[in-house]
Amino acid sequence: MNEDVFYLMALSQINGLAARRIKKLIRHFGNAQAVFEAPENQIIEWTNKPVAHKIKSFNDFNRVEREIRFAEKNNIEILTFLCDNYPRNLLHIPDFPVVLFKKGPYSFNNPRHLSIVGTRKITPYGKKITHQLINKLKDFNPVIVSGMAYGVDIEAHKAALDNELITVAVMGTSFNSVYPDAHLNYFNEITEKGCVLTEYWSDEQTDRKFFVKRNRIVAGISEATVIVESGIKGGALITGELAFEYNRDVFAVPGKITDTYSAGCNRLIQKNIAKILINANDIAESLNWSVNEKPTRPVQKQLFVELNPDEQKIYDFLQNVESEHLDIIALETRFPVSKTSQLLMMMELKGVVQSIPGKKFKLA
Repeated sequence: MNEDVFYLMALSQINGLAARRIKKLIRHFGNAQAVFEAPENQIIEWTNKPVAHKIKSFNDFNRVEREIRFAEKNNIEILTFLCDNYPRNLLHIPDFPVVLFKKGPYSFNNPRHLSIVGTRKITPYGKKITHQLINKLKDFNPVIVSGMAYGVDIEAHKAALDNELITVAVMGTSFNSVYPDAHLNYFNEITEKGCVLTEYWSDEQTDRKFFVKRNRIVAGISEATVIVESGIKGGALITGELAFEYNRDVFAVPGKITDTYSAGCNRLIQKNIAKILINANDIAESLNWSVNEKPTRPVQKQLFVELNPDEQKIYDFLQNVESEHLDIIALETRFPVSKTSQLLMMMELKGVVQSIPGKKFKLA
């Protein structure tokens, strides 16, 4: 196991140490192991005294080793936010998971991810809409994301499988306790071509709050979220509201004002949190999806200037995004922010990149 992964897993277990703070610590000290080895007074400069003390007194490395062995035994991949195949969209939410556990071959190389969620008490109307919607989206080849729960979630996964689409399930439990048991067959089908994700360790006891917490991953992993049916309260509404906070598109299927499980969708539309969803083309038009355009990474442009290896690494990353913030470029290319800033300045002088407001950069 890579030492960076080992020590990042350990850092993720420090109570009170948020993901963004971990990112800053690693940026400053170079890697996760160096954070543990740094003097406490230096760590305090980047966090606070109680958390710095917890880092220096952390002694549960055996738990990290046990989790790594569990993952190896069960063919589970451990992704940290520094891994190349970590879901890139998650890096843009404030509370991204530092560590994810993944089972299945899908490596997040398709830019089109669509979350479809809703009530566990799905009606015949909701089931019909879910299957029709995914069938109509088939030609756009999206990855369907949901939570593998009863109701709309599992129908979304089933519809994706029926239409031979990749689907990703985000669990609110560990891989040691797949829930619900009734969906174990679908779990196995999903992991044949897609994947199942969780942030929970194998020795963690299932807690109801885990299912609410995982909603941020469902919302953050996708370009857009669709709420098919929901009561006036529920996890699906939380997912939609989080997606809205993350500046993602949110769609809701409207229903009769007298229908209990359309009340939440109608409310989201009324509050201008969600766009009204009439058909699959509403999603495709909003996200600029084209049937003829395959969602693949762009071919590298031919340059008439020479780039050194570090500049080329930044150039290759910017080819895959419209524009990106300095901090994210540094994170993705594994360069310190100061070095990244200098490289971008030289590339701007060469006419390769262009700076835009908000400390963002794009290819010229």
